[in-house]
Amino acid sequence: MQFANWEPIYLEILEDFGFSLASDEKAAELLQSLLYGRGQCVPMARAKIRGRVAIVCGNAPGLESDLEGLQIKDAAFVAADGATGVLLKKGIVPEIVVTDLDGPFEAILEANQRGSIVVVHAHGDNLDALKRCVPQLNNIIGTVQCRPPEGLYNFGGFTDGDRCVFLARELGAAFIRLVGFDFEDLSVTPRKKKKLAWAKKLIDLALSSAYQDD
Repeated sequence: MQFANWEPIYLEILEDFGFSLASDEKAAELLQSLLYGRGQCVPMARAKIRGRVAIVCGNAPGLESDLEGLQIKDAAFVAADGATGVLLKKGIVPEIVVTDLDGPFEAILEANQRGSIVVVHAHGDNLDALKRCVPQLNNIIGTVQCRPPEGLYNFGGFTDGDRCVFLARELGAAFIRLVGFDFEDLSVTPRKKKKLAWAKKLIDLALSSAYQDD
């Protein structure tokens, strides 16, 4: 997604949640500095996803049961943050992990050490996590939700789950399948409920755009 198309959505999200554009830009500058000179992993990520079925895994309570009996040959797994631990328990090392570093970092680090590319997202609320975690990771793609500075990317998306979908689309997945998503989860806080509503809206947008591109 071009930033010109994403920006109106982003500004609406900022207003809806009361987030700060300046804080997002500060986080982007921090991530840019942390990744300086560490190389680009987008071509490697595209090679893992392009032309394959991408199974995008959210971290809803039903993820483990959704994975039972899932049989898709030559599928590429894209894990949203906390879903990484569930996949590892199932013996699945995701090709890509998408995270803003508020989930179980031990699982993300293990997946990274076992070959997963980690797409680390910077926003105004995770500066401390960026400083703590990014130096421990290899094969990183840095993303932001504001206008991306040099070396970082904005593929579209707001939550880890919908950013997975935008990423899979950008990397050329032949088809995107969702598992472990529950947009109607009644056990979450009102703030999380609002985030889930945005996630559903953005995933619908990403998938419809992908089909139009085809």
